[in-house]
Amino acid sequence: MKKVVKILFWFGIFCFSGVLMVASAAYLYLSPQLPPAETYRNVQLETPLRILTADGKLIEEIGVRRDPLRYQDIPPMMINAVIASEDSRFYSHPGVDFRGLVRGFYGFVRGVNLGGGSTITMQLANNISFDSDNVYARKLKEIPFAIRLQQELSKEEILELYLNLVFFGQGAEGIGAAAAVYYDKTVDQMTIGEMATMVSVLPCPSVCNPVTNPQRARTRRDVVINKMLAQGMINRQQHAEALAEPVVARRHLRTIEVSAPYVAEMVRQQLFDEYGEDIYRLGIEVTTTIQSDMQVAANQALQNGLENYYDRRHGYRGPEAHIPPIGEDPTERWLTELNVVPTLGNHQPAFVTQVNERSIDILLRDGQTATVEWTGLEWARPFITRNNAWPPPQQASDIVEVGDRIRVRRGTGGWQLGQIPEIQGALVSVSPDNGDILALIGGYDFRHSQVNRALSSRPPGSGFKAFLYGAALEDGYTPATLINDAPFARGNYRPQNYERNFLGPITLRHAIKDSRNVPAVRLIDQVGWEKVIDFAGRFGFDTGNFPRGDLTLALGSQDVQPLEMAIGYAMIANGARPISPSFIKRIETFSGVIYEEEESPDCPECPVETVTDPRVTYILSTLLRSVVEEGSGRRINREMNRRDLMGKTGTTNGPAELWFTGFNGDVATSVFVGLDQPEPLGESEQGATVAVPIWIDYMSQVLKDKPEHGVDRPAGLVDRLIDRDTGGIARPGQSNTMFEVFMAENAPSLSSGINEETACDESLEADCDDALSTEILF
Repeated sequence: MKKVVKILFWFGIFCFSGVLMVASAAYLYLSPQLPPAETYRNVQLETPLRILTADGKLIEEIGVRRDPLRYQDIPPMMINAVIASEDSRFYSHPGVDFRGLVRGFYGFVRGVNLGGGSTITMQLANNISFDSDNVYARKLKEIPFAIRLQQELSKEEILELYLNLVFFGQGAEGIGAAAAVYYDKTVDQMTIGEMATMVSVLPCPSVCNPVTNPQRARTRRDVVINKMLAQGMINRQQHAEALAEPVVARRHLRTIEVSAPYVAEMVRQQLFDEYGEDIYRLGIEVTTTIQSDMQVAANQALQNGLENYYDRRHGYRGPEAHIPPIGEDPTERWLTELNVVPTLGNHQPAFVTQVNERSIDILLRDGQTATVEWTGLEWARPFITRNNAWPPPQQASDIVEVGDRIRVRRGTGGWQLGQIPEIQGALVSVSPDNGDILALIGGYDFRHSQVNRALSSRPPGSGFKAFLYGAALEDGYTPATLINDAPFARGNYRPQNYERNFLGPITLRHAIKDSRNVPAVRLIDQVGWEKVIDFAGRFGFDTGNFPRGDLTLALGSQDVQPLEMAIGYAMIANGARPISPSFIKRIETFSGVIYEEEESPDCPECPVETVTDPRVTYILSTLLRSVVEEGSGRRINREMNRRDLMGKTGTTNGPAELWFTGFNGDVATSVFVGLDQPEPLGESEQGATVAVPIWIDYMSQVLKDKPEHGVDRPAGLVDRLIDRDTGGIARPGQSNTMFEVFMAENAPSLSSGINEETACDESLEADCDDALSTEILF
């Protein structure tokens, strides 16, 4: 017997020595791979990217939310809940609970769950490092790392780091963020039941949190509460009260104060290109150039405009889906369906529950019911084509039936039938002073489509004529120069005016005011496409893809961005000073400001750089004022009654694209409307029918109560009284006259001669004897 005991004794010594040697070898092998002390002494507590308007309102928050807390700010009951659930021997073990490891290994061998052996310190070690390792390598490294953590940090520091780093699901890292996300509370406001619920999600935060699976979360919560009672952390009354608490957690997001998701995505993309994935965790705060009141006005103007000025006028395309009322009460099935259908723009989903003679009853997502009266239904003529919606409905049953999933919106007279527009658009507004983007919306609803149409290129139509006429003015033409509105042909190309007629010789002012196409083509032919492209390039357009030698350039056949249009027109407003679009004013991190937009120096005496003679842009602005006073933009003059507004409509063939870009001295704004896949929008549509009223709705809000601010008139200009029709100097007592503005060196006088020369080409099919172009001799 003594011999057996002796053998067992030395065998035990041998095994213990072997284990000790293996453990020492493992530690020596793994130790160099462990993170240095600085890794966990200076853990960067990740904070999401925050994007703000220029006036400090939240646009978006991107990344994992974390609200770090100091140990003394964490309630003792929260500490107790974590220890009871995750590591009951936390205060007695050296970072690794060897008893728990043996128990866990024994359970693994037997195929029985006897609990894991991972301690809070080991979980912290895992959260700090080893993410790229496989599960076995990670577990091996956790043990020596946990021992090192225990040597370097106090128990309180370990708990503080752990509770600020651990993931609680629903995008919340750290207990501070979890309290806010799940309960909209601070940690010290949470109940025992809520604390236990938070602790219970730690082993499986993505699938067993109380938002994803409330019932499973309740069961797991009760286990934690029972453990707290068993370990003497709460009394029986607290235990009973905690178990009786309902599970009321739901996801609470930070309040987005201004909706500008297209801007937020522009910021995210730019920062990601510069800093990579770190932008989501370094606590970067970006202040944009966006003005919150202007952005709100832009959102409303574009969404309402696409609905009211286009979509409704082209008829009702029918319900989005149909679920017939099967059974006695189909409400539950309808509510389940509504729960997964998002609200888009002004429209929320609803089911038709009853069809009356001239009204319908509807079920909303929140379970409420409402009635849509006939005033909200009568618009819904059935869509046939974009040129035909007929006949007008006579009763509600002509439009919908019970079980239809429809869209509804709130109007001034109550609920209205609606639909998500097929049409898309963009609105972008910039400052002529420095190119700051003041408001931008790139589509009807970002959740519906993330394509940013403010940065997408489409043909601008006649909106580009401003730069054709600017090039002509720079080349010596004047607003009184005559251009022949007569048939023109170049090979197989024969441009037509929208009105399908010809007016003969007309002034440049008349030609741009009425947006005559043939004079524009004739003008680019005379000035030269090279000069037009050069002029446009100086006004902010990327002209690399502009067609060379193509006369349709005069009519805006090339693709440009709404943002480019806004910048180009802003440079007309500011006297030809070069500006570039910008949307970021400042970038800050925990360490301070890392970028700040340079302010323009306040130096009235400093020389001003310009891309052309400021007199050219001033005269051009008066031409664009004529468009608003008498041309296709006259609705602006009629409804806004301001003398400082200028701009130009654009309508492409089809028509497929509708534009209006305009400005005063403070703001330049471009509106684009069209389908993502270009198709005809309807024979009656023009820039004036859709884009102009959207522009009016926006600019009316932006300029409300603001004084008029036109374009500053530079020196070196003179005014002359001329004949409106001929462009020649008016005689005393002559009727049909107007004052025209000229550069001083180009101003005509009564002594100027008149030269008539043939304006026809060899290819001109009309009678050349009648095709005369009269120009003022300078």
